[in-house]
This record gives sequence, C-alpha cells and structure tokens, in this order.
Amino acid sequence: MATTIQIIMVSVLFIAGVVMVISGMLIIMTREYQETMRVLSNQSTRLSSKALSDAGVQASLDGTARLLESVTRLVQTAIGTGVFLCLLGTVVCVGCFWMLTIVGGGTGG
Repeated sequence: MATTIQIIMVSVLFIAGVVMVISGMLIIMTREYQETMRVLSNQSTRLSSKALSDAGVQASLDGTARLLESVTRLVQTAIGTGVFLCLLGTVVCVGCFWMLTIVGGGTGG
C-alpha cells in the first residue's frame, strides 16, 4: 500500500515537472514582447527624424527611449523566468526518476 502511494506521488510530481518544462519553453518561445520592441524601435526612428526639425518632440523622444528600455528589461525578465521554469522542471523530473528507482529497489529486495 505504501509503495502504491509513493508511486502515485512520484507520478504526480513528474507530471508537475513536465508541466513546468513545457510552460517555461512556452514563455521562452512566445515573442509577443519582441514584436512590441520592434514596433517601438521603428517608431522611435521616425520620431527621432522629426525631433531634428521640431523642438517639442524632444520630450516625446525621451519617453519613447525609456519605454524601449523598459520593454527590453521585460523581455529579459520573461526569458529568465522561462529558463528558471525549465531548469526547475528538469530537476523535479530527475528527482522523481531517482525516487522511483529507490521505491522500485526497495520492493525488489
């Protein structure tokens, strides 16, 4: 009975580890922030060409530069979170495999 409960617990943890790896990969692979960054970069180029002729556009150009830096940090944070989830999920899966070999080794003796 105890071995069955242990195997069920290991299976649930393994599934949780696989879900972590998949969600981490999805976070890394989605490029929704990168598209925003590309659009902001294009608009910033257009705005900087107008800033040379109009003094009132300087403040807007400064705001756009700050926004672009914020989106860059957001992308880096999202990728870091995805990598962390992938690594954590891998560690959980390896731990589950190790626990399963202990449970399997204990019943064979």
